[in-house]
Amino acid sequence: MSDALKKVAIVGVYESAQARRLNRTPEDLYKEIVLGALNDAGLTIKDVDGVVGGNPLLNEGEGRGMPGSVFAEYFGTELRYSGQALTATQAPALGILHAMEAVATGRASTVLVAMAAATPGFGVAGGDSGQSVSGDQWLSPFGLARVGYYGMFAHRHMHEYGTTPEQLARVAVNHRKHALLNPNAIMHDRGPITVSDVLGSRMIYDPLHLLDCSPVNEGGGAIIVTTEERARSLKHPAIRVLGFAECYSAVDIFHLPSITAFDGNGGQSGRDAFAMAGVTPNDIDVAQISDHFSISPIIELEDLGFCKKGEGGAFVESGAVELGGKMPINTNGGYLSHSHAGSPGIFDIIELVRQLRGEAGERQVPNARIGLHHGVGATYISAQTAILARD
Repeated sequence: MSDALKKVAIVGVYESAQARRLNRTPEDLYKEIVLGALNDAGLTIKDVDGVVGGNPLLNEGEGRGMPGSVFAEYFGTELRYSGQALTATQAPALGILHAMEAVATGRASTVLVAMAAATPGFGVAGGDSGQSVSGDQWLSPFGLARVGYYGMFAHRHMHEYGTTPEQLARVAVNHRKHALLNPNAIMHDRGPITVSDVLGSRMIYDPLHLLDCSPVNEGGGAIIVTTEERARSLKHPAIRVLGFAECYSAVDIFHLPSITAFDGNGGQSGRDAFAMAGVTPNDIDVAQISDHFSISPIIELEDLGFCKKGEGGAFVESGAVELGGKMPINTNGGYLSHSHAGSPGIFDIIELVRQLRGEAGERQVPNARIGLHHGVGATYISAQTAILARD
C-alpha cells in the first residue's frame, strides 16, 4: 500500500432504487444519491469540496462541460476540485482513484463520486453503432451491436479452451441466485433461473442468449472519500484502498493483443494492483467483477489469477464463485441481475464497502476483510482493478 493511499478512506456509500424505469428527473435522482451518501458518512453538503463525475443535471449551455460549477450552483456551495474519469461503464469506479489523489495531495478534503442514470442508456436498442472509432471505413459508419463483440469473445474462448454454453449459463444462474438475496436488485422478484432456462431463452448473438446479457435500466449511486484523520471520527469503520491500477490496450477491439484476455496481454491492471496492495489472489475474500455478458467474468477470473488460463468456465461450474464457495463474486447480483444503470462500476465499489463493513445481510461473506473490484469498460479497451480492505 502506497503512502498516499494511507491518507484517505471511503466513508460513505449509497445507491438508489434500481428499475427499468424510475420515472425520475436527473436532478431528483442525483440529489437523492448525494444526500444519501452524505447521511451514510455522517457529513453534510458543506463538507464536500470536491466532486468527480460528469454533468450531474444533464443541462445544456456553457455549464454542460463544467460539472463542478453545476454542482456548486445546484447545492449552494463551493468546490476546490472537480474531476472526471473517461472509462465508460467503469468511470465512477475509476473516479474513486481521482478522488483519492485529490484528497491525498490536499486539493480537497472530502470528495463525492456520483452517477445518476435517470434516462435510458446506450441509445439504440440492442447496442450502439460506431463502436469502432479508429477510422475503419466499414465499422465506423455502421457499427456492431455490443453483444456481437462479446459473442465473438465467447466463441473464441470456446475454440481455444473448450468452454461450453452451459458454463456461460452458470454465470447468469449464480448471479441471479445472489440477486434473490438483494432486495435492491432489479431481478430480486423475478425468481431463480436454471442453466436450462438460460439456454432456452432466445438467442441474441450466438452463443449468447437473452439471459447471458445484462439489462439496461435506471438508477444511481454515490461514494464519499475523505482524509484518514476525518474518517476516524465518522459513523463507520474506514475502508481503505490498498491498490489500484489501470490498463489501456487499444481503441478498436481488432487491434487488441487477444480477444480471450484483457489488460494488454492479460491481467496487467490486476498484477499492478496486487503488487501495490502487497496481497495475492489467495488473500481476496470477495470480488465484484464486471459481467456485462456471461463470458466476461470467465475471462476476467483467469487473467486476475483466480484460476489458470482456459479454466474459467470449469472454475465457475465448480461452484467456487458462489456464496459459500472459494471465491464468491458479484454478491449483489452483478450487472446481469442487480443493475446495469449508466456506469454500473460504482455499484461494485458500493457492494464491496458493504461487504467489508459486514452490512450485506443475507448475502454477507463471513469475515470479509479484503475485496477486489475488476471492471472492463468500452468493450475490453480499458480495464482497472481496485483492492479494498477494512481497518
